Amino acid sequence: MVIASTLRAPITGVAPVLGMIRETTRINAAQAGILTTLPLVAFAAISPFAAMLARKYGMERSLFGALLLITAGVGLRSVGPVWGLFLGTAILGAGIAVANVLLPSLLKRDFSTRITGLTGAYAFASGLVSAVASAAVIPVAHLPGSSWRLALASVSIFPLVALVAWLPQLWLHSAPTQDVVIGPHGGPIWQSPLAWQVTAFLGLTSLVYYVVVSWIPTILVAAGYPAATAGSLQGLSQLAVAVPGLMLGPAVGV
Repeated sequence: MVIASTLRAPITGVAPVLGMIRETTRINAAQAGILTTLPLVAFAAISPFAAMLARKYGMERSLFGALLLITAGVGLRSVGPVWGLFLGTAILGAGIAVANVLLPSLLKRDFSTRITGLTGAYAFASGLVSAVASAAVIPVAHLPGSSWRLALASVSIFPLVALVAWLPQLWLHSAPTQDVVIGPHGGPIWQSPLAWQVTAFLGLTSLVYYVVVSWIPTILVAAGYPAATAGSLQGLSQLAVAVPGLMLGPAVGV
């Protein structure tokens, strides 16, 4: 659950303070679009290699490495020059990409009789934390002596807690299950029509989700809403996404 808490908040927390970022760094609208898109590019570029990392280093160590990347990326984008903002965003996106792939595989391997319920629970944890981050980032940025950098850096608490909680697992060096590496009929997963159908379905739903969470605060602010309200509404939308996952997971299992 603590690993799941790191999978959305570092990304969704950016949108409410995007106006502040543009104002202080002088990046234009196109560059702001690149900033919000970088994690998705990292997902596409890194996700196919996650299983290879798990085969070589074990799932536990690969997940620990993913958490290190998320923590380092959050820290880098919160300090230093503009290039650090972009590079840190790409690094945390790479870490999230690996964790996104391996966490469901871990559930399948270690909790084979409770997959649906635990999948719903970790989806809820991810959505809940991202909702809290979105709603809290503007108030934190407006604290005396604070800034958008400190507000974004505060999200690092989640991967840091996950690193501590996951540390004992480093002694359990294991290879991934066969489900991670080969397709359902024993051949390469690239040759599975079902895999491509699932990829297209999840890709399109993710496109809608990330477009909404990346730009709805900016749209609401442009329509006259206060930045704090826009961030809270973005958080509410993510909480609305998380709740069905918690309820439907056990229902599907039944």
